[in-house]
Amino acid sequence: ANMFEWKCWDKCSCLPAAQLITEGKGNSTNAKVTIMHQSYKSSDPHTWHWGWKSQRQTWIDLHPDWLFIFWDDEQNALLAKCTGYDDVLEGRSGIQSADLSRLLYLNEYGGLYTDMDYIALQNHEHVFNLDKNQVNLQQILLQGRQDQVIGFEWGYARNQQHPLWAFCLNIARRQKGPSKRKGCPIWYTGPKFLNRCVKKYFKQQNKELEHMVSYGHNDLMILEPNLIAPVRGDDFTSECGKWRNHEGQNESKWTTEWPESSCIQY
Repeated sequence: ANMFEWKCWDKCSCLPAAQLITEGKGNSTNAKVTIMHQSYKSSDPHTWHWGWKSQRQTWIDLHPDWLFIFWDDEQNALLAKCTGYDDVLEGRSGIQSADLSRLLYLNEYGGLYTDMDYIALQNHEHVFNLDKNQVNLQQILLQGRQDQVIGFEWGYARNQQHPLWAFCLNIARRQKGPSKRKGCPIWYTGPKFLNRCVKKYFKQQNKELEHMVSYGHNDLMILEPNLIAPVRGDDFTSECGKWRNHEGQNESKWTTEWPESSCIQY
């Protein structure tokens, strides 16, 4: 797999060069995904939560041709500064800044973002190119959730610079004061914020968003929840859920026993 190697993070030239690493520029709907973004406050695996290193490895193993970019807090701040959004992150809590940085990744580079505890069950090119409901034509794919309709633990942009991202970032820019910038992330930068932003952008304020429906001119689709997360992170009862959420076992089981388990057959 191709890993972007950070040489520095104190000037804009340290950032990945978007024009050099992105395939499928313009409006092509057949662009091959080459970039995957993940992020945490530290890039040192010793500081990561249990399982993350091997869970991340499942993506690397299944996508040897992708470019993987790992972002920490300093690099997120640099990206915001160099793309004109440093004021959007200013005064934010760590979680809020991490939420908004996902918008920055997909705006500047396109590609796929996933949370660190997400596990790849198979190569994701098949998801981006599903014929079902014309998923393969959509510019943006977001994860559906049963509880809040829309989530951003997983998000995909077929191309760079879709105007939705700037639209949402500008809404966030208008949030002023610590009550908002250090308030509940779910409301101000997380799923409820994203829900409001998508509704406003696509002029759906008086309607509930739906899964597997194309919004705009093949601009966005919120995928059905089980399509992206067939084994949910908050499932502590099913056999696969217990396996998924059990800590204390040898972490290497994620790359040895897990791929052979019945849990990945869905």
